[in-house]
Amino acid sequence: MRGKNSIFWGIILILGAVVLLVNKMGYLEGISLGTILLNIGLAAILIKGLFRRSFGTILFSLAFLVIVNDELLHLEAITPWPVLGAALLGTIGLDLLFPGFKYGRKFPPRIGNRSHWRSGGTVDCNESNGGVVSFDNVFGSAVKYVSGVVSFVGIDNVFGSMEVYFTDATLLSNNASVTVDLVFGEVTLYVPASWKVERKTENIFASTDESGRAVRDGENVLYVGGSVVFGHLEIVYV
Repeated sequence: MRGKNSIFWGIILILGAVVLLVNKMGYLEGISLGTILLNIGLAAILIKGLFRRSFGTILFSLAFLVIVNDELLHLEAITPWPVLGAALLGTIGLDLLFPGFKYGRKFPPRIGNRSHWRSGGTVDCNESNGGVVSFDNVFGSAVKYVSGVVSFVGIDNVFGSMEVYFTDATLLSNNASVTVDLVFGEVTLYVPASWKVERKTENIFASTDESGRAVRDGENVLYVGGSVVFGHLEIVYV
């Protein structure tokens, strides 16, 4: 059976093909092909954000849709910085009001024959709620350390850079899940070289890489999933 992601992007590509033909037929006069394709890409990111319950992805994709179409929508007065500022404040406010909203789903996507489920609220302390930890970063640079017993780490990074160190962490039952929601930025995960990392991220105009020498002679397994949009995720073995 085809994966949901393949079906989703298949529909997006078919829609893009239709738009190309309609544009060539002159039905979209006055709108450049680049603008049309950019709108399709941003709409795809918005839909992904809705499915992933990521406030940052949703609000910033909406903000860029407004910026790209400000003349058409007669919204030049609020672009670009007012609408970006509103997206930033809205993301922070919604994350504070509904801290557990984005974690009521499966993390990460199924990898091999295993899948990990996490639900409930997020906490800042590794010792609480079964070792569930969340880190949020918007328009900034942050360094975070995971220590103690951990079972799940949620990372939200929008227009910023974040380094997360797992060197002092102990994985609950020798495995844990990490979900990264990254939009326009960079996230670096530093993990012990003895750990095995299984990753399955959705990359949209983005990349996920590994560096460093991995020994992988232990029993610890870290599952890394999530989405990377216009950004870069790197896993460094130390």
